[in-house]
Amino acid sequence: MPVAPEASCSFFTIFFHNIFITKARIVNKMDEGVSGEPAEHRFSRGISARYTGILLLMAALAVLAASAGCLATAIGEVTYDGEALQVAVENSGEPVENAVLQVKIMEVDLFEQQKVFSQARHINLDSGENNYSIEVDLQPGTYRAFLNIFIGDERGASVIRDLEVAV
Repeated sequence: MPVAPEASCSFFTIFFHNIFITKARIVNKMDEGVSGEPAEHRFSRGISARYTGILLLMAALAVLAASAGCLATAIGEVTYDGEALQVAVENSGEPVENAVLQVKIMEVDLFEQQKVFSQARHINLDSGENNYSIEVDLQPGTYRAFLNIFIGDERGASVIRDLEVAV
């Protein structure tokens, strides 16, 4: 699954930041009184403060929405080949050394889950597509794989994938 390049994150952040600054300047200009009359005669302070608060909230939400999926690392397809779990990882950022790939596999049976495998290991992420193989013995059944990638102290990517192991 392709991930948007980091440049698009910067574009949207700058775009919404500029909108916020422009709106804030307009509100400030209106409060100064363009025609020279005091701002209190044209707008009540309560209404001006309320609109400023709403404007700040809308700007914060816009920046949050624009930067929401801008991760440099994404976990792609996860499959089981009968001997090992195959994990594809896309890194659209700079290469990373000593990231941690954490894998936990739970067997799913009706409404219960039981841990059957857990491992964390250091990996190096090159730019582009990376493939990792994690040896695990899974019996036929339904499983849920929880995968996390940690880069330094931050979680770079996290997914939950359902796996079906056939006879």
